[in-house]
Amino acid sequence: MKTALLWLLRLGLGGMFLAAGALKFLDPASFAIEIHNYQLFPQLAPLLAATLPTVEVAVGLALIAGPRPWLRAGALASTLLLLVFTVAVITVVARGVDVTCGCFGEDSGPVTVLTVLRDVVLVAAGVLLFRLAGEPPAGPQAERARPHPG
Repeated sequence: MKTALLWLLRLGLGGMFLAAGALKFLDPASFAIEIHNYQLFPQLAPLLAATLPTVEVAVGLALIAGPRPWLRAGALASTLLLLVFTVAVITVVARGVDVTCGCFGEDSGPVTVLTVLRDVVLVAAGVLLFRLAGEPPAGPQAERARPHPG
């Protein structure tokens, strides 16, 4: 069961990060405008628009195809990114700023309370993946790899 959940989280979060990064590559100028519209750190919008898609693709690849140390690092990175995204959408909702999410390119839709709830669930998924990735693998090979007392 844990193995199935681990793979579900790896593929779900990894695929999401791959798709999000790839869609943002298509139009970095529009993505920079969407970042700017959040009114948090508008001077960083060009830098974030240029770098975030690459980071998201790298995290997605680490989650899907990385060996356990890369998986664990990818899970931590995805959780931290999702926390930053969650804080950003919470501030937008709290301030009443009407902004397009930008999460999956220019057709992402507006930021609403549902965006916040979605992001909170994704943060929880990232935390769970990080925990599962830290556990030793199950199965006969894992039993042989563990040192036996005595």
